Amino acid sequence: MKRILTLGIVLVLMAALVIPGGVVAGAPAGPTTEVTGSIVEAEITVAAPSAIAFGNFVFGDNIGQSATNGTVSVTPASRNATAVPWQVTAADATNGGFMKNGATPLTNKLQISKNGSTYAVADTGITYTGNGNGTLPFWAKQNIAGNEAVGAYTITITFTGQVVV
Repeated sequence: MKRILTLGIVLVLMAALVIPGGVVAGAPAGPTTEVTGSIVEAEITVAAPSAIAFGNFVFGDNIGQSATNGTVSVTPASRNATAVPWQVTAADATNGGFMKNGATPLTNKLQISKNGSTYAVADTGITYTGNGNGTLPFWAKQNIAGNEAVGAYTITITFTGQVVV
């Protein structure tokens, strides 16, 4: 009988050791800390190339290059700055591609280039692409016909950039 009583006490003690785990699970939780984070997109800043001043036009092609390249600067955010892909377009959005003196356009559209050898009309524009910080070289070419009206002609080329995702 003494052995049965001893065995019974051992079984009760073992059960008591298992039960507190179930009791603790129902206990109120302790203080907590929340951990959060975000992945944010990189940003680019575009600086346009310097202005091109043709001076007095001559009959035929007049070609000019900006004295300084435009630039693309990357704020990397959650990415490595050198790995951020971007795209910049350069185009005329207001004059239909023509240099104008007031409302009077030249006969031919202005042509623009990023390499000085391949040109596109200004209203169609050109596209630069790259990764990380970059430069935007810029050329312009204006063909002058023999019957152009006297005047000072201008056009504004807008450089618009975006991060490519």
